[in-house]
Amino acid sequence: MGQEIRNFVIIGETSDGKVFRPSDWAERLCSLTSAVGNNKKLKYSQFVSPGTTPAGVKTVIVNPRLYRLDPLAWKFVLDFARDHDLRFEPIPVPPAYTAVAETFRARHSVRRFLPTPVSRDLISEILELASRSPSGTNAQPWKVYALAGAAREALSTALLERYIQNAGEKQEYAYYPDEWVEPWLSRRRKLGFALYELIGISKGDKPRMKEQTGRNLLFFDAPVGLIFTLDRRLAQGMLLDYGIFIGHLIIAAQARGLASCMQTAFTDFPNTIRSHLGISEQEMIVGGLALGHPDPEAPENNIVSEREPVEGFAVFQGF
Repeated sequence: MGQEIRNFVIIGETSDGKVFRPSDWAERLCSLTSAVGNNKKLKYSQFVSPGTTPAGVKTVIVNPRLYRLDPLAWKFVLDFARDHDLRFEPIPVPPAYTAVAETFRARHSVRRFLPTPVSRDLISEILELASRSPSGTNAQPWKVYALAGAAREALSTALLERYIQNAGEKQEYAYYPDEWVEPWLSRRRKLGFALYELIGISKGDKPRMKEQTGRNLLFFDAPVGLIFTLDRRLAQGMLLDYGIFIGHLIIAAQARGLASCMQTAFTDFPNTIRSHLGISEQEMIVGGLALGHPDPEAPENNIVSEREPVEGFAVFQGF
């Protein structure tokens, strides 16, 4: 794995070790791509920003993305460093971060799996890693039922039978809104249309749509299915901790070569799940997760849903 370079740094020292003057050179250089914020103060760009070394020497951090966005500004900054004989060094990304970033970017939901078995030891390993996720006062509110073989098949058979009979049960909690509005409506539709197109379901073909939805209850043929529960004596806010736990679990699985698909379809049949798994009424059914090796021939596994750019969902203040 090659070392990734995320940023470069211009250090206010010449090649012979002299501190560069004037003292505000870094701020002046960064003003090239800055703007005045709502507070009437100068707001530095995320691509060219001032800093200092541990020894207090002024620096300028340069993001290589500047080259694509503004080639002239990129050239000016580099020429400034060269013309004044300033040290110009790459800032490598730590290898651990690079590995984690690659795992995140490789992850996507898989909806058809190979029958290749997954060992109990491997499931225990990724569950142990996931348990390192944070939770309020270290409550660790998660409880997991890991199913494989006959146990998974028996539950799926019972759930699918209820689904075919339209015998839904009272949901434990509302996961989806009663009415979809923008922008979430368009995102939902785009994903659904893309999936149906890949697997050959035409618009309005309700029997095929119902069949595809029912595959959730089969864990999409994954060899391992997980059911998550939460003790009712805990507050609703613990679902935030639960989401962090599941996120850790999914990334740990991805890093170990396993694909996954988070599923809330199981919340439609809490009574059937309790009956088959011996779960008490004290535990709320939170959802399920399919785990296994992805089927490389399945067209539905080619879906990689789009993500909003950071600027679309994050508000930066004080940077």
